[in-house]
Amino acid sequence: MNLSKKPVLFFPRSTDKNDMKKYLLFLLFCLPGFLSAQTEIPNSLDGFAEASWGMTFESIREKFLSMATNPESKEKIELLNEKKEESLLIKRNGIFYLYRFYKTPELLKEVRPKREGAPEADPSIDGQTEFRENGILFSVGVTFNLVPTEKIKEKMEKKYGKPRKESIGDDKVSGAAIWELVERRENPPRGGFAVVWREGYKKAPYTRRIDYFSANLKEVIAKDYVDFFSVQETKTLRDLIP
Repeated sequence: MNLSKKPVLFFPRSTDKNDMKKYLLFLLFCLPGFLSAQTEIPNSLDGFAEASWGMTFESIREKFLSMATNPESKEKIELLNEKKEESLLIKRNGIFYLYRFYKTPELLKEVRPKREGAPEADPSIDGQTEFRENGILFSVGVTFNLVPTEKIKEKMEKKYGKPRKESIGDDKVSGAAIWELVERRENPPRGGFAVVWREGYKKAPYTRRIDYFSANLKEVIAKDYVDFFSVQETKTLRDLIP
């Protein structure tokens, strides 16, 4: 999938196209409504494990290659799949980690050209990059064998406190719990969100997936998403009415 054609978020292979659309809408439009009321946080989520939000595809790839080939490492790390500037699928000690990267769609050059000779800013620091040439880390998805959701929540709450929001599906089992781990006193806000997904198994809630998102880059992607379709509409009208 080519980011030069349209903005895309990358999720684990197990999700189908309808799931991807659902998660895209959830990320761009639902999270802000959930998170406006929280004033205090126990931690800010500035990345995942050794990776910080905004790190480039190449820097994270090299980090994992180094770890995987280190003879003194006690961890088993495999780089299973990669799409340059888009995603890295890592298997680490039996758990799968999908590192997702984002860069500005090429079409947006027409409305937001990169300044000649100006170095690309680091979104993890100031969030002011107008055009992101390289894929930068905005999210990590973690998948694993089914675990009772309450055990996952207990571990998450021990580290991050109570979730900001929980939703339960009509089946009374599926749904999600959302943590806002954002420092909003900084501009742009620093931190991120964690989403623990619930699904039914033997009529009880289980979890096999957790997603982590950058708060700052979520806003960047949301703006790019709106601008992208505005450019498409403008180009269509221009071609229809010369």
